[in-house]
Amino acid sequence: MREYYDGISFATTLTGKKMHLFLARYIADYDVTPEQWSVLNVIQLQGPLTQKKIAELVEKDTPTVNRIIDVLLRKELVRRELSETDRRKTFLSVTEKGDTEVAALRPVIEKACAQMFAGLNEEQLEQYMALLSHITKNIE
Repeated sequence: MREYYDGISFATTLTGKKMHLFLARYIADYDVTPEQWSVLNVIQLQGPLTQKKIAELVEKDTPTVNRIIDVLLRKELVRRELSETDRRKTFLSVTEKGDTEVAALRPVIEKACAQMFAGLNEEQLEQYMALLSHITKNIE
């Protein structure tokens, strides 16, 4: 049984890495990494957000998210805003340049995902997500 589990674990890790590299190649012309995209996308969809909330939503540790945000700030894709109610808190939101970048990237990301999941129907994708969710809950 151990070899069976090792094979599943290896195949899962390998597929995840290949998916990440595939996406990175697909968006290489946009000067945004998949990690930067995940942060930029969540801010655009749900912002303004604190860095802590962003880290929770993208499921990355806070120092990693801080580095990604620093890059996005330098690229002028996001901006910091002080909270009106608590001066210790800052919120991040997408700039106009960031909105333009998201609008350009979204169809590219969707095309990459369509290619990755080609041949799978909606029911199979839902089952795949359910399995991933179940495994994630077992780990946590």
